[in-house]
Amino acid sequence: MRVRILILAATLAIAGLVAASCGGGGDDNTSMGGMDMSGATPTMASGADGSTEMVTLSNWAVEPSSKTLTAGKITFMATHAMDHSAANMTGQEGATHQLLVAPLPAGAKAGQSKFGAPVVNLTDIKPGESKTAQVELAAGTYELACLVVEQVNGQTVNHYEKGMFTQVTVN
Repeated sequence: MRVRILILAATLAIAGLVAASCGGGGDDNTSMGGMDMSGATPTMASGADGSTEMVTLSNWAVEPSSKTLTAGKITFMATHAMDHSAANMTGQEGATHQLLVAPLPAGAKAGQSKFGAPVVNLTDIKPGESKTAQVELAAGTYELACLVVEQVNGQTVNHYEKGMFTQVTVN
């Protein structure tokens, strides 16, 4: 009996370590594959102080509720507009979208692929679905984009190349 208890305790301890090392899989993606995320502090939105920026993602547009934001805590709520039949997405372009928020260097404009390390990366947003992340943004210019590249009926569909980007200013 004592051996069973020790085995159970060891199994639970290992499972806890595995879960902690894998992370929660949250959509704030603060690590972005080891990229430096300095300049912003992403956290999952929890109704904390700050402003909320609604962003509509559709084929082929990224539409924020405002193009001018106030520096500080900003909760981005990205919603995939329902321009598909949610029941059957097979073979349709734009089955999922992404909201990437990244600073632009001086002189760069949205659509030039010159953005810096992402500070928000909400991925795999399905039709009708919304995802949120909160970040502390400093003054500057930021690009909001969808970088999804998918294969549909043998064709490569690059959402960014189709125009899924925009620029916002944070004062």
